[in-house]
Amino acid sequence: MDSTAWVLVTGGAKRIGAFINQEFAKSGKNIVLHYNQSEKAALALKVQLETFNIRVVLWQANLDEPATLEQRFEVLLTQVPHIELLINNASVFEQASLLESTLGQIQSNLNIHLTSPWLLIQALVKQNKPCQIINISDANLSHRYTSKSAYFISKKAQEILTELAAIECAPNVRVNAVAPGFVLEAIGADNTEITSKITSQIDSKDINILQRKIPLADLYSAIEFLSKNHSITGQTLQIDGGSHLKCPPYMLKN
Repeated sequence: MDSTAWVLVTGGAKRIGAFINQEFAKSGKNIVLHYNQSEKAALALKVQLETFNIRVVLWQANLDEPATLEQRFEVLLTQVPHIELLINNASVFEQASLLESTLGQIQSNLNIHLTSPWLLIQALVKQNKPCQIINISDANLSHRYTSKSAYFISKKAQEILTELAAIECAPNVRVNAVAPGFVLEAIGADNTEITSKITSQIDSKDINILQRKIPLADLYSAIEFLSKNHSITGQTLQIDGGSHLKCPPYMLKN
């Protein structure tokens, strides 16, 4: 990526998105800092990122209202010359079985995990400039569980979106995904007390077959690898300690 290119991470003001933005900023990449309601966190992160002598543009957009995205993206392109990397990271994660899920939950999950990423991919390709897309998936989609049905179904649909987009956007645009397992640092990241409590309640043997947590640094290194390897498209890298091979016990408890 050159100095005129920008990275856009959806849901980039907090948790995993914020960490990814921090790492790209350290490597000298300009950042489109997306947020919806987390304006305070976004402003604070902007100040931090700018200490790395890169440029940061704030972009507010509600991914649960996909009808507004085209206009919001057009406004963004008046501020940045070229978005070279889009990372579809924004997510919702609610407890609700298939029979208990409300229409609002179903629509919100589809909007945020499928429809908005789909529309953003279209918008990115319309730049007619070299670019690539990386979707943040979930390693536990390899298993079947109904306690978060709207999340599960919408994320499975995103897997197909990754593959179909890779086919249709080739040869100029690569589309891949990373599927993290249980990333402990992302849970309650805005509250260290909550983080410590949740971490202490989970036995390391319950996390994955390697029996160790997934560091955020490992997730970022996979994203960086995909962004630099120009021969990979349509792939999903499992960053999960092997939990896609065997459903981890913590999933059965949630």
